[in-house]
Amino acid sequence: MTDDSPLTEEKPKSTSTRPPIRGFNPLVNYLFYTVAVLVAFVLNWALGYPAVIAMMLFFVIRLIRDTVHVYNTYEYKFAGQAAIVNLIYSMIFFIILVVNGLAISQQMAPIILPDFLDLTSWTPLFIMGGVFGMMNIKKMWGPRKSFY
Repeated sequence: MTDDSPLTEEKPKSTSTRPPIRGFNPLVNYLFYTVAVLVAFVLNWALGYPAVIAMMLFFVIRLIRDTVHVYNTYEYKFAGQAAIVNLIYSMIFFIILVVNGLAISQQMAPIILPDFLDLTSWTPLFIMGGVFGMMNIKKMWGPRKSFY
């Protein structure tokens, strides 16, 4: 018996540029996120918006440094793009916090989107959302510490 069926050519498998999926536990990130937002609200209640602006400035500077590091060193392109989106998202809300927070601390009405009454008080939540996203990017696609 001879097999007259045509030989099937094997196609080379395409290699994915996506790194292997790694499991990580974001529970520590959730805890950090919750504590930072609660501290921001306590600072707002105790000292006003200038104290919240100073606290959020620390996180925005850290976010800028991490974004530059991820964009320049991580091989996976999506990680860099996601880092930039997180930075832009957080910077928009930081600008709203600074402009409206300083206006409110001077007994003026909010300047940016004054129709949204509580927008300024919610901005730490949104800024920390970008920081939270960056922490997840670093844990998902960043280099792992070696045990050896």
